[in-house]
Amino acid sequence: MLLKCTKNLTNWLDYSCKAPRAVYDDFYAWGADFIRAGGLHYYLLLRNSATGFALLFDFLDTDRFFSIIDGEGVIAFLERGLTEQGFDAEDVAFYLDEGEHCTFTREFERAYERKKLKDLSVWALETGLEEARTQISDLPVTINRRTVDAKALFGDLLKERRKEISRELFLAVSMKVRLRLSPDQSVWRRFHLPKDITYRDLHDIIQVAFGWDGMHLHEFKIGKWIRIMPGEDISRDFGWGDSELLDEERVTLGEANQRKMTYIYDFGANWVHDITLEKVLTVEEEQKPICVGGEGTVPSEGSGSLLGFLNLFGGVDPDWGDDEFDEFDEGDEDDGPALVLEDPLEGDEDYEEDDDFDDEDTGTPFDQEHINAELKLMFP
Repeated sequence: MLLKCTKNLTNWLDYSCKAPRAVYDDFYAWGADFIRAGGLHYYLLLRNSATGFALLFDFLDTDRFFSIIDGEGVIAFLERGLTEQGFDAEDVAFYLDEGEHCTFTREFERAYERKKLKDLSVWALETGLEEARTQISDLPVTINRRTVDAKALFGDLLKERRKEISRELFLAVSMKVRLRLSPDQSVWRRFHLPKDITYRDLHDIIQVAFGWDGMHLHEFKIGKWIRIMPGEDISRDFGWGDSELLDEERVTLGEANQRKMTYIYDFGANWVHDITLEKVLTVEEEQKPICVGGEGTVPSEGSGSLLGFLNLFGGVDPDWGDDEFDEFDEGDEDDGPALVLEDPLEGDEDYEEDDDFDDEDTGTPFDQEHINAELKLMFP
């Protein structure tokens, strides 16, 4: 069973909200809200996504009064509510058996469904919660511009005894990697990646996408103290101080899933890449690494460093002070919040287009087709 929860309800859940791992038949999906009647008196509102059929439960009428809501509790509420509505006991038993394991999520695929749930909550409060509890299941709903009997429609679907899950889904992430250059240069690549790839895989992907030759040391930094790098570099002890060192072949994106981190390539030249995990995706096939966007020309490694690159093309801007260079040397120390099931980061706007250079040796321009051809060879 899929429970699409409002903010009011999430505070009372015994399970964390997460992205569904399957496409659920709307018949096995419910919008869910928690309504406060006053004091410590609460009601649970459930609205079926396929039919609009709704149930309202008073916590005072259960032995789970003021308990944390969990999957077992939701199934118990549904069993009682559907039985009280007079549906066939065997049909109800089949339905609850199929929906035995509840997944709680904050995601509503359709905005109107969230609105309908909110409208029902307002109606229940205005009507009076006790009176609303006896009337709510008989409310008609509008589907495809037709007014229908929601209870009768739910009963018809209940008799079909169809399976809960239509097809399995897989988790992936949308990731943006931006190379730190001068303020007027914008070089970035965006990827869709499986959550179970290792940081070694991510290193290889960045190398291909940015045209680096892989001949220098590298590391990932998460916050101030976590560094992810090749295992052989950890054993060499380059003086990492008090940092926690992790082997990039033993850590996956799903295990170290901070929203922001940095990737540093070539400690002499100090090419710093800002990495942002933008959102979690649910896809119908196992995700293969793919580049889905980008812009800008990556400097040639022959330029030596950021300063060498800038001097190569007209020198350093005199208005670009020491503070800007210090920023690139320090790296990104932002721990960032843990990865969450939300929309893409607000304020992430496309940058102005980068001017490509005429000299073939000046760097690697963005070539999405070439990048994806290389990634397909690496991850068949």
